[in-house]
Amino acid sequence: MIRKFLLLLVVIGLTGCAKPPKLDISLTLDKQKADLIFVKVKVVNMDDRATVPIAIELTGQAETNGHWDKSSSLLHPAAFVLNKGELREITKLWRVPADAARTTLTVKEQESGHLIKTERAEKVFVADAAPSTAKP
Repeated sequence: MIRKFLLLLVVIGLTGCAKPPKLDISLTLDKQKADLIFVKVKVVNMDDRATVPIAIELTGQAETNGHWDKSSSLLHPAAFVLNKGELREITKLWRVPADAARTTLTVKEQESGHLIKTERAEKVFVADAAPSTAKP
């Protein structure tokens, strides 16, 4: 009985010392055509060790003619582990006509469910914007 209690204390103690992984997370939205948005999520492990399995979810809404559509899931890949300094890029072609877009990015530890980051963003797309070109 005492052994079980001591083992439980050790497990609780080790769990309490666990730190969330240090991640550099970025999200970009680029409108490619009238009905196509290029969504890119970049996740970089900034720790000097591998991460626990990471679960990412991205939801989005598009605005057309002043009306927002219903929020929908854009990305929900399988959980993954990043090695020291590893970068993971996840892209999605979002086929929707939009004047603007709202997104919510949620990053959690898969096994424990601990929230690592939540980020909300809104981007307004400029109508009839000429594509940028590099000058020599």
